[in-house]
Amino acid sequence: MKQKTLFSLMAVTVIIALVSVSCKKDDNGAQPAMPPIESFQMDFSDFTVFPDTTDNLKSLNTYKHFTYSYVTVGVWNLITTVALAVPVAVYLESFNHTPEFLGDDTWQWTYSINTFTARLVTTRISNEKFTAEMFISNTGQEAFEDFKWFEGTVRYDHTHASWKLFESPTNNVQWLNIEWTKNWEAGTSEITYTNVKAGSEKFGGYITYGIIDDPDYDAFYTLVTATNEVNIKYNTETKAGRVKAPAHFGDSDWRCWNEQFQDSDCGQ
Repeated sequence: MKQKTLFSLMAVTVIIALVSVSCKKDDNGAQPAMPPIESFQMDFSDFTVFPDTTDNLKSLNTYKHFTYSYVTVGVWNLITTVALAVPVAVYLESFNHTPEFLGDDTWQWTYSINTFTARLVTTRISNEKFTAEMFISNTGQEAFEDFKWFEGTVRYDHTHASWKLFESPTNNVQWLNIEWTKNWEAGTSEITYTNVKAGSEKFGGYITYGIIDDPDYDAFYTLVTATNEVNIKYNTETKAGRVKAPAHFGDSDWRCWNEQFQDSDCGQ
């Protein structure tokens, strides 16, 4: 009789343990938070408005150093702004919604914006990282369903994110890699867009934008192609800056502009 009782107690203990493990597997206490939009969208704001030169008696040559920088950065700005319009819009909208726990460390946001419906799915892969996939459908004139527009890997502490962006529902090929790092304590960050579309004229080219701890020039762009490298540094408060582009200027010297965006000597 005692053996039967002992066996019954052991069986109950095993069942309780199994139920406990099962519950822990579906524990939804680790809801991930998506990183800020800066992990996905590069900041071009300081190079989107050309300075007013109408009151200056000199020609536009007075602004040639900033003008070259403005145009060089502007090429990437134009290309990525158009290509990222929908992904950025649906990414931003995700912050206005609460995800649903699906089990197996997976969460899903589902919401609509204009004619688009988004399904953002995240899955924990370790104590440090989770994956994120954005599926988008459109009921508008150019209708499509469940196109995975981008995917990535994100650190829970939001110090790093890596994204793969696909071109479009009509051309499902990867064309852009995005790498982002952030030091929250120091207030520094860096984001790089790399063209990875095979056969593209600009394949392998990239642009990096960073915020650094430098009292003179606390922001920079590095733009690289197969035939050229451009380095731009500027101050986010004063807007004064400098540019180095050997293929354009014919040497490796810095060219500077002042707070009025006018050409200036770099020694001043």
